[in-house]
Amino acid sequence: MKGIVVCPQPRAADVGADVLRRGGTAFDAAIATAFAQMVADPFMCGLGGMGTLQFFRAEDGASGMIDFHTRAGSGVWPDMWTADMRGRTEVSGYTIFDDLRSDIGYRAIMTPGTVAGLWEAHRRLCSRPWAELVRPAAAMARDGLEVTPFVHDFWARPPMPGVADGLRRIRASAASASIFLHPEGRLWRVGEVLRNPDLATTLEALAEGGADLFYRGEMAARMAVDLAANGAYVTAEDLAGYAVRHGAPVEGRYRGFRVLSNPPPGSGVSLIQMLHILEHFPLGGFEHGSPHHLDLVARAMAAAHLDREEWLGDPDFADVPVEMLTGAERAAEWAGRIRGGEFPAPAPAAPPSCTTHLSVHDEAGNAVSLTHTLGTGAGVVTPGLGFVWNNSMKLADPVPGRPNSLAPGKARTTGMVPTILLRDGQPFLVVGAPGGSVIISSVLQTILNVVDFGMSPVEAVSAPRIHCEGGPILAEARIEAATVRELVAMGHKVRHSPISYDPQQSRAHAIVIEGGVARGGADPRGGGGVARA
Repeated sequence: MKGIVVCPQPRAADVGADVLRRGGTAFDAAIATAFAQMVADPFMCGLGGMGTLQFFRAEDGASGMIDFHTRAGSGVWPDMWTADMRGRTEVSGYTIFDDLRSDIGYRAIMTPGTVAGLWEAHRRLCSRPWAELVRPAAAMARDGLEVTPFVHDFWARPPMPGVADGLRRIRASAASASIFLHPEGRLWRVGEVLRNPDLATTLEALAEGGADLFYRGEMAARMAVDLAANGAYVTAEDLAGYAVRHGAPVEGRYRGFRVLSNPPPGSGVSLIQMLHILEHFPLGGFEHGSPHHLDLVARAMAAAHLDREEWLGDPDFADVPVEMLTGAERAAEWAGRIRGGEFPAPAPAAPPSCTTHLSVHDEAGNAVSLTHTLGTGAGVVTPGLGFVWNNSMKLADPVPGRPNSLAPGKARTTGMVPTILLRDGQPFLVVGAPGGSVIISSVLQTILNVVDFGMSPVEAVSAPRIHCEGGPILAEARIEAATVRELVAMGHKVRHSPISYDPQQSRAHAIVIEGGVARGGADPRGGGGVARA
């Protein structure tokens, strides 16, 4: 087998597998898959978004991060929205405004990083030509793809209070409505073929012109005119000055494995902190899904989220104490407090947002874990370009003086945690997920399921799951009622979902490599594609 690709969109996974089949590496396959995901799930990710990519290079054992976060435009200032904010959504940290300014429309947009990030990954890692990796997505956009149940569900499901519904989001700009509303004025139905020739033309142009076209060329000029005419805070200078950040992953250890995840403003520090806390407890000695197992996991989640809320921010603007958060002393302190029965104070819990993920491994031992997103999508499409812009402003803090407060050029925090576990210096587990801060819980439990409970990747991503940030435990319907009653008796509040495979729990996608054999697991909570080459 030449390699394996795992992601929520089966047709995008096929594109990556085709690249592997033709002799490409995991790095080549990751780039091609990411562009195909933008066509298959146009509100989950796109050219107008952001992301973070972790790689492992087999030839020299090197690992690294390429972070391409959205950054606030130069037109923002720290207290510009403070007086107008009406609070935050009950089950997320999303800011609420009467006019939905941080959720939909041009004011919600930050400077995008996806094209720059994928271009940098290609420059540093790939063996196949850039155009060869972009063109399959362009062909998909021109030929059209059938609307999947997950894509339709995002448009049709009722929103939480303070957030725009799918129709209002799609109608936020005329160019968006012209693509994502059926000619009859309704949502596209499952199975109908949605074509996007404007996006196809844009991708074909990018295949030839590369990132410079998007940030400084003719395409950038078109975008800048559109943004300026409609009150966006992002300028032509912001586009031209955008820079990718790259460096080493944040590192921890769990049960003898090296754990590599992404640095701030991503949440790798929080994931590693949870693992370090839980290493103080013999999880494998409990029955999976038992009250004692879930109690410990929920408390570790809550502890790390409390520290995350206090400390996490863009390290270019805030002092983020990474060594303290991932250190043995802090983990031991929290473990002692948990043994004493402490449950950290409530914090908001974030539901899944418009994000996607891919994991790739090839026969040479190269690996990629890549998460990319639009936030929840601003519903803005620049006429003629065909892609949706991000709405990252909804996760920035409008109150000045905090780690995640607004500032020009500043990235907002994210729950993304593309992660690789190494055993004897080689990838053992490649994992990540979409879905706001629920990503952290999803990836955490997938790791625990593999390492502590010996599950296969399919079992690990499919097993019943919880999420907790210090408030109630959010539990899938498959968590037994008797277990919920015992958790309540322990002092927890539990929201027991009626949904067995609840997409609110995020969708983990994992590859486990043992004995030279790679096996993939795609989360059944929404979509799910595994393609082998």
